[in-house]
Amino acid sequence: MSPFDVPTLYVVTTLVTLAAGAAFLLQTMLRRNDAAGRLWSVAFICSIFAAFASLIATSSDQNWWAFAIGNGFYVTGTGLIWAGARVANRRRSMLPVVVLAGVFVAIVRVMSGTDGVLHSGLATTYLGAGVFLALAAIEFASRDLRKVALGPFLAVALSLASAFYAARSVTSLAIGPDDPAYQALFGPATSSLLEIGAAVVGTLALSSIQSDRFKVSEQIDAEFGQRVAIDGVLQPLTFREVAESWLMRAIRERITLVMLMIDIADLDEVVIAFGRSAGDAAVRATGRVTLLHAPTSSVIGRLASQRFVMLMELPTTDSVEAIADNIRDAVLATQLDSRDRFQVAIFHGIATTRESGARYDDLLRAAADAVAVNAAEAHARADEHTI
Repeated sequence: MSPFDVPTLYVVTTLVTLAAGAAFLLQTMLRRNDAAGRLWSVAFICSIFAAFASLIATSSDQNWWAFAIGNGFYVTGTGLIWAGARVANRRRSMLPVVVLAGVFVAIVRVMSGTDGVLHSGLATTYLGAGVFLALAAIEFASRDLRKVALGPFLAVALSLASAFYAARSVTSLAIGPDDPAYQALFGPATSSLLEIGAAVVGTLALSSIQSDRFKVSEQIDAEFGQRVAIDGVLQPLTFREVAESWLMRAIRERITLVMLMIDIADLDEVVIAFGRSAGDAAVRATGRVTLLHAPTSSVIGRLASQRFVMLMELPTTDSVEAIADNIRDAVLATQLDSRDRFQVAIFHGIATTRESGARYDDLLRAAADAVAVNAAEAHARADEHTI
């Protein structure tokens, strides 16, 4: 038996969840963020909404409808952990699947009506949360996230949480949520303790993972920046200054500017397999090809070891897609090694001031998100061919 009643347990859980979510959001506001980090931030926001909805629902039997909201947000939050991990691993986020799952769970709870106020319809919630947590565990144990210090640890933690929810779902259907055995194993005291622990561990682990992901990227960028210099390609700070000047002029003159972002695919694998000089050769070749195919009225910068970006006025002849295709084909045709042991591919993303606004950060974020989508689609096609 727990020394606290159900409403008190939900109050404590809500406060801890709110504190954990606020801590993660604050950390992402004070440092670099990306698409994966934004999805994880929204996951914490969903968990806060879910906790408040559950608190409202337990305050009165008349508020049973709040369980539907809470269940939907809870499953959506666990799904967003998976979606963010997929993006961090350069896959498509599958965000529509996450949203549809949350809506479905909420509808199931509404259709359950007022019978069994505390637990009715929760078997679907447990199942949905368990599935998403299992999928997230797979992502944290694979590809890029596997290389981050706490990636494997979080994969194990998510696997255990998934097993708990799977057992909870099966048990609730087998013996019913009012059975004393169910209450002892999966009742409010146990679930609240798990959710409090998950909020604390999740905040610390995801914050550390985000920090480590950027540290690795920054170390590689600094190392490449010292070794690889390409005439005509600006360094990040210089490019930003020039780009912001262009954007101010675009606002004044009502000009549409386009940002084309070019990422070298799997550059770290090239370095591991063929050495640092091979990675340098791939970066130099991509930068020179990008310069060669850039319109006259454009400016080019290198934002990271594997990332180039071009800002230009909206072309009147060749489309931006055609420019990107020409760069891709030329990079693939470039001999990077005297023994022709490897080639590199590129992913690109396009953003315009017409659609994304004329703020540098907004335009950069939109282009990066487009790169992530194209990369995920390319990896998905490659996975299909290997099946």
